[in-house]
Amino acid sequence: MISENPRREPESIDALIGRIAGLLRYGAGILSLADVAALRRMDPASPAAAFFKLTSVLPVEEFGGLGQEELETRWASIIVGLAHLGDLHSSGTRFGRALANAEYSELRFSRLLRADASRLVDEIPALARFLTAKAVPVDWTGAARLILSAGRSDEESTRRRVARDYYRALGSTVVT
Repeated sequence: MISENPRREPESIDALIGRIAGLLRYGAGILSLADVAALRRMDPASPAAAFFKLTSVLPVEEFGGLGQEELETRWASIIVGLAHLGDLHSSGTRFGRALANAEYSELRFSRLLRADASRLVDEIPALARFLTAKAVPVDWTGAARLILSAGRSDEESTRRRVARDYYRALGSTVVT
């Protein structure tokens, strides 16, 4: 007998971010160009209809462990960023390294690492606009992990990973 609800393996956050980036880039019959434009302009605190259209086909609720509205707000912030990045989302290009390569200041970076979830909701899309203006590729999974981990037990390890990548990249450009 075949189960009507077959149990599937949970998707990794990396794979999910890649799928979202692909849907934003190519639509796949789900998103129109107008939908993608609406996602770029969207206020994460008040998600647009296009956000719900997109997330209805994705298992975003598997990542967060938060209340529904808080989870939607955080994912909206991630998706706004991805909508801005377009082709600059590059799997494997670490978030901290990309910020260093874009010459994101240490002062701003320090503030980013101390930001709480509500501040990150505003900061994550701004980072995508910054990286887009500098034409620096980035794997947006790092940004997603940063905002989704805020207030959770993995928050500190996530922030440390981003910091290590940022400062290693800065250190590799220092002439001795």
